[in-house]
Amino acid sequence: MIVATATDAAYVELTAVLLASLADNAGGEVERVVVFCDNVGAEDQARMRASYPRDNIAFVDLAREMERHFGARPVNHHLSRTAYARILMPLLLPQAQGRLLYVDCDTLINAPLAPLAGLDMQRFAVAAVDDIARLDPGRHAARNLAIGLPGEMRYFNSGVLLIDLDQWRRESLSERVMAFAADHPDLPMMDQDALNGTLRGQWLVLDERWNLHRRLVKGRYEGDPVDWDEAAIIHFIGQIKPNYADCDHPARDRFLDYRTRTPFAGAKMKTKLSRKIEKRLRKWRRFRNWLGRRFLGMGQPA
Repeated sequence: MIVATATDAAYVELTAVLLASLADNAGGEVERVVVFCDNVGAEDQARMRASYPRDNIAFVDLAREMERHFGARPVNHHLSRTAYARILMPLLLPQAQGRLLYVDCDTLINAPLAPLAGLDMQRFAVAAVDDIARLDPGRHAARNLAIGLPGEMRYFNSGVLLIDLDQWRRESLSERVMAFAADHPDLPMMDQDALNGTLRGQWLVLDERWNLHRRLVKGRYEGDPVDWDEAAIIHFIGQIKPNYADCDHPARDRFLDYRTRTPFAGAKMKTKLSRKIEKRLRKWRRFRNWLGRRFLGMGQPA
């Protein structure tokens, strides 16, 4: 089984911590790890590599592919275009067969992955976990109706996807999902809406321990108390990430423990002010790179 993630310059620290957690839990079922990078410099790649002290890791630059397929796609207030990267992965790994486990870079691996490697996928191309919106029937129905699905149809969170690569390719899912995204230019949840809108309920449901996520509502994480120790994959959804000084996520201590095993161990936590400055710098770098590609045929990594 291949484990893959995608990152850009803004999420290098989170990706490094993910890789440290993966190294701690990956066994013989993980053939290799692939990190798809959108304009990530060599120094940041070295930091991520240092966080995964195994030799079965590779970094793939997908900036040109992202620009070609999704450069014109809109992004929302907290998702970058790398959210679309998982749609391209089966195409960018043409020789790979069997299983690909995609995990967002804001996740932690908290248990061995062997059960997923041996799971009967029942001829489905994708296995995933219900999105947390299921706890709010009105919200769930509205989201579905907005992308042309029946209100009651199941809708998954795309932060963790177990993909049968052969079945995915047989169903031409990369091409179909990209076509759906092109036909629906204002998708609120971007790739997640495009994947759900394309698959229309034809996916295998995983237990939520494989993508445990909770929303932050009025300063608290909603839902009943959860034993995060039992989660196999912890997903830090939302805008407040565990490397922020104002994060109060129940699993933050676990994140900070793995952070000590990365080059970011002594880095300062991000504050609201530092995040605003960082966001403006990212916008400037993206604009600078766009100018370089557009007018000079060049451009430096952000």
